[in-house]
Amino acid sequence: MPGSSKRRVAGQVDRLECAVRNCWEQWTREGTHVRKIGSGVTRKTTRREDRRIVRQALVDATVARSTIRADVGVAIVPQTISRHLAEAYLKSKHPFRALPLTPEHRQLRLQWCQDRSMWNVTDWQKFVFSDESRFVLGTDDNRVRVWRHPV
Repeated sequence: MPGSSKRRVAGQVDRLECAVRNCWEQWTREGTHVRKIGSGVTRKTTRREDRRIVRQALVDATVARSTIRADVGVAIVPQTISRHLAEAYLKSKHPFRALPLTPEHRQLRLQWCQDRSMWNVTDWQKFVFSDESRFVLGTDDNRVRVWRHPV
């Protein structure tokens, strides 16, 4: 890095100063910047435990991450379980609350609207609409989530 400070280079490549320093030291020591095989955080689970995590999510789509962690018997954080399931192309979603509308249902709804298109205010005052909205102030909405392959 002749002529440039590590701080300036780090700013130009949008990396931390220590990352630039480590890269430069590796280059001067080994003549390469390539990452070594096996570098990084060591895995907390074996391949067999990874397959067991995925199998549990496939067998019971509503299983919670805490249940999977207890069944596997390895001290891992919930994010690790989510990462393993994401590697298996599984995503956590809310289950369907109702089946999607069929063309027949859509036709019936349209017919219902057309039948009432000429109603006046007095007719509509006799009718009651209900709308259910859910508001959550905390982080947990206590809804069941399911693990599914993205469509």
